[in-house]
Amino acid sequence: MKLADFEMADSALKRLRGLMFRRGIRKPLVFIFPRKARAENAIHAFFVFFPFDAIFLDEGKRVVDVRGRIAPFTPLVVPRKPAKFLVEAGAGWAKRNGIRVGGKLYF
Repeated sequence: MKLADFEMADSALKRLRGLMFRRGIRKPLVFIFPRKARAENAIHAFFVFFPFDAIFLDEGKRVVDVRGRIAPFTPLVVPRKPAKFLVEAGAGWAKRNGIRVGGKLYF
């Protein structure tokens, strides 16, 4: 996948908003966290009105956790291993694209 296939959450404001208050996802949204961590890079789905997939990656963009179909208003999703990147995509995106723990994403 090319960079053009993703939307970048490349500012603090874009990371803060994430998927909140949107009606859907046109392109997967990529977050670049300030540092690799678990709890610090946890997410929530408050004010997200549709299910989505969350793919957590390490600093080498290797998948460390895949959470499919996160329900709207889920209070907390903590990656199973420390993550530096996060991709939020429409529900089922990870499965359709064969995304698995240990695999790699390129963006």
